[in-house]
Amino acid sequence: MQKITYSLLGVILLVMLSCKVINTSNIESDVPLKLENSLLWKIEGNGLSKPSYLFGTIHLIKADKYFLPSGFRKAFDESKSVVFEIDIDKMNDISEQMKFLPKLMMKGDTSLKDLITDDEYSKVQKYFNEKHLPLFLFEKIKPMFLTMFTDGDFNPNSIQSGEYVSYEMEISKLAKENGKNINGLETIDFQISVLDSIPYAYQAEMLMKSIEVQGGDTNQTDDMYDMYLEQNITDLHQSIESEDISKYDKILLNNRNNTWIPRMSDYMQQGQTFFAVGAGHLAGNQGVIELLRKKGYKVIAVLDERKNIKK
Repeated sequence: MQKITYSLLGVILLVMLSCKVINTSNIESDVPLKLENSLLWKIEGNGLSKPSYLFGTIHLIKADKYFLPSGFRKAFDESKSVVFEIDIDKMNDISEQMKFLPKLMMKGDTSLKDLITDDEYSKVQKYFNEKHLPLFLFEKIKPMFLTMFTDGDFNPNSIQSGEYVSYEMEISKLAKENGKNINGLETIDFQISVLDSIPYAYQAEMLMKSIEVQGGDTNQTDDMYDMYLEQNITDLHQSIESEDISKYDKILLNNRNNTWIPRMSDYMQQGQTFFAVGAGHLAGNQGVIELLRKKGYKVIAVLDERKNIKK
């Protein structure tokens, strides 16, 4: 795996926008017919001379669970460019890094202690101490970024150690090795503005919920991994619509999905494109697959031909 640079910051941002807290019991009532279990989809028709492809990622996954479906390489090789939610490659730009880092911080004098009770703060402190992370270094950081560290065994060294893998970073590396253009559907500033639309108090509630989930009997992160390994994008989409953030679903998922469609159309008109976005964006009535179909595209599952798909 490639050595980590500040491009990890881009992965952190993607994780924050993927509705980190999941709730496997909260089922969307208006989901269309269940989509095929597939992470890879072919996009054709609507004036396209050649197909483009859509691939659902999970932004971080344990290295021993990382896989690529059987049709991935063919679709990737056919494509002239690779488009992520954001241009991961730009996160290696020092000027981009310097603009991004200050935006991790809450405005004014607000700190985590201002947003939660003393008892809750003690729970967060205990959790971070167990991960050997001194909480005082993170008190001014926006709470949603702190939920990054509530993902089971994940810690800031997990990617460098090879324990965790980022699909975006691996696909970006593959794109560079094959001389493909890399682009994004959104800018970093836009993604930060999406997070800033969620009040700090709600972000703090999400942080507490994430810590409580990790302390429960059921490891919901493992449940999410299982759905991803099964390529069950319908259930994966439903699972990330947690009650804690339901009022912001339109901002985090639906509005962004709708904004992506004309940009995807522009990229596809320029040439065959391989889109790699969070798998939670694919399914649902306001998911990317359904929205593309409504625009006249034919979106077809590229089924994985490997045996024993679930690892």
